[in-house]
Amino acid sequence: MASLEIDRERCARDGLCALECPLSLIDIDEAGYPVATAHLEASCIGCGHCVAVCAKGCLRIDGIDPDELPDAPRTPDVLPEALCAWMTGRRSVRNFSDRRVPRGLIETCLETARYAPSALNFQPVEWLVITDAAAIRTLAGLCADFFRAAGSSQRFIEPFDAGRETILRGAPCLVVVHADAAAPIPPATDCVIALTHFELAAHALGLGACWAGLVRRAVASHAPAREFLGLPQGHEMYGGLMVGFPRFALKRLPPRKPLSIVWR
Repeated sequence: MASLEIDRERCARDGLCALECPLSLIDIDEAGYPVATAHLEASCIGCGHCVAVCAKGCLRIDGIDPDELPDAPRTPDVLPEALCAWMTGRRSVRNFSDRRVPRGLIETCLETARYAPSALNFQPVEWLVITDAAAIRTLAGLCADFFRAAGSSQRFIEPFDAGRETILRGAPCLVVVHADAAAPIPPATDCVIALTHFELAAHALGLGACWAGLVRRAVASHAPAREFLGLPQGHEMYGGLMVGFPRFALKRLPPRKPLSIVWR
């Protein structure tokens, strides 16, 4: 149940909060001040856009003081062409150096991913970060057991059995995103968006990453792998990233399929 408070002495009466509310839960009274509609308490999703757009800081949602919130980051002084080129240069990294990944870099990526969008601001995403080398090797072995028994993914299992780590690639860090599978809004998309934010932040910080699709497949069907992760009851793994410093620097962009677009 959300509540809205207005400091009329600070209010500029510009109506921006009402215009910004995605569910139209704020009206403007005859004097030009914002007022909560009858549906606000039950329907507000707590997105905070009304607070964020108010330059005067005259709104409070659920008692949150806008003066205690951080300022919105300034638009970085980056040319759009440079940003697009930088994003194009992101590649999946499967060869990692022996450098330890500082926890601070992972925390920066997680904090960036915390601001990823989610359906109706539900924010269902939770994280598991594994940096223990023995645990990562054990999980890779459990995944290999699953695929070996299933007789699938032999192009990964044969080299794994020959001594080459083809499941988690010897990555020094595995980041798992998970959520309550019974959430009111199916959380898979929100988890993937958050993990993508994490990956782009990692790229910006000089880290490399690769989506751990084999692990997700194994965890979804293989009880030993799922139990090893120790996720909360009712939670599912919706994605994972192998993370570390790249061992090699790519000199060229590999080819991609041409765009397939229908304009209407």
